Amino acid sequence: MIYFDNAATALPKAKSVADAMKNALEICGNPGRSGHVYSMKSAEIIYECRKKLALMFNTRPECVIFTSGATESLNIAIKGTNRPGGVTVVSSMEHNSVLRPLNSLRRLGETVLRQFLVDVKSDARTLDNFSTVSRSATSVVITHASNVCGRILPVRQMRSLVDNEVVFILDASQTAGHIPLDIIDLGVDIMCIPAHKGLCGPMGVGALIINPYSDIIIDSLIEGGTGTNSKSLDMPEYYPERLEAGTLNVCGIAGFSAALDEFDFCQSEKDIYSFLVNEMDNRVDITLHGAHAEGSAENYVPVILFNKKRLDCETVASILSEKGFALRAGFHCAPHAHRTLGTFETGGVRLSLGKVNTLDEAKLFLKALDEIK
Repeated sequence: MIYFDNAATALPKAKSVADAMKNALEICGNPGRSGHVYSMKSAEIIYECRKKLALMFNTRPECVIFTSGATESLNIAIKGTNRPGGVTVVSSMEHNSVLRPLNSLRRLGETVLRQFLVDVKSDARTLDNFSTVSRSATSVVITHASNVCGRILPVRQMRSLVDNEVVFILDASQTAGHIPLDIIDLGVDIMCIPAHKGLCGPMGVGALIINPYSDIIIDSLIEGGTGTNSKSLDMPEYYPERLEAGTLNVCGIAGFSAALDEFDFCQSEKDIYSFLVNEMDNRVDITLHGAHAEGSAENYVPVILFNKKRLDCETVASILSEKGFALRAGFHCAPHAHRTLGTFETGGVRLSLGKVNTLDEAKLFLKALDEIK
């Protein structure tokens, strides 16, 4: 089967990822709990992965907090920095991993939510909309790129439009591994990433990354053992231990580290994306949502949302699956994004490219799509 569902999780993983996870399962003890060789080996694997991520995203190793994925990272970032009485600004393209924790805080009366409209054809209009609602913001939580249509938001410019005291949290689930990210250059306080998407690591592990120049305090969402300060009933004040209660997913982190060793940015993703958008935009029976032939691939990660006229999205995805293509249909855990794109009633079929996809696979996909009547 030809795999076009990389926005959900990248496949295939490198063999080294599985090998590293298996090796960790066999030789690693509990990190930070003992001085024996098995515990020390585990701690070494974790710290090496921390260093690699710190180098990739331009922070310090202690500012890399391991989590189970971007969803947990976002929950820690959102709830750990929220202060009652604040105003939180979000975009109209957010995933439920942002919307649901914020809605929970809103129901409790602990924040006021304000949303700005993303214009997928104009960064200038998006920035105008953001500026209008962000004037009294105490925090901003936004996706870097839509998981539904791939549009990249002008984050650096948004950061410049709000005071430095405003906590700025970035969901980089769809950009990490697809475009270079520098947390200092972007100016955000916290960046949340998964291992298993653009970085091609295993599922079940991710990171919360803190800007080394940010002075924000993140309250712990989960408390427990850290292997340090065991006599105290309070979580440590310092990172990463402050936010890493319990036993870390050492096997997942080992696989993550192996994936980072093999990582490289892939130009072919953009080339294939541009080819598909141009071809699909010229087909009278295909409607593209968010992307268009005149648009620049630089403004998108390689995610395409489309519908085939007269057929519902689930039917199209099912037929494509029978023809040997893996895509995802529906609402992609982002209802506001579909409302923004005009697909709230119909949903859409999402095609998302990865590093191993080829132009020949894209051509076969177009042929299969044309065969669906």
